[in-house]
Amino acid sequence: MPHRGNIRQPLPADGRIHMGEPRTYDFASHFTAQLDEATVPALWQEVIGLIQRHGGTVSLAQEPQKQRLSYPILHQRQSFFGWAQFTLSEAEGSPSLLAELAEWARLHPQVLRHIVLKLEPESDKRAAKQAQHLERKAAKQAKEGAQQKKTAVETPSEDKGKLEKQLEDILGNL
Repeated sequence: MPHRGNIRQPLPADGRIHMGEPRTYDFASHFTAQLDEATVPALWQEVIGLIQRHGGTVSLAQEPQKQRLSYPILHQRQSFFGWAQFTLSEAEGSPSLLAELAEWARLHPQVLRHIVLKLEPESDKRAAKQAQHLERKAAKQAKEGAQQKKTAVETPSEDKGKLEKQLEDILGNL
């Protein structure tokens, strides 16, 4: 029996593994900054076209934009960086597309670096849960901060007289 995740199940009769839901991937790449700015969109359209030819649906994308790198990649301090998030609904299309994306990036010397990430649905749920937790924590801190400000505002007016007496005592002793 093949191992799929934490659950072991027999393969279907046709021998193929069918996915119940589509998988989401991220493709990101750095293109050399030595490219003419007019050729970068054409390269990016090759990537998007490749994804779409394999049945992928691009849900989010950022066209490559020139940016300064925090550290040199292949002795270059700037690059054009772009990313695309896409969904594949067929299990058969994903391995061939992922291999073809890697091959495309390897064959184009303009690509400094690239990465393809599979996004897990559990990580999306975990990220949403963490975001809710952080929002609640920030709201609680803001509420406590507002209460502390009220207390802090009231305290100086009461202590003002005491501070003035202490200041006069100190100046009088000089």
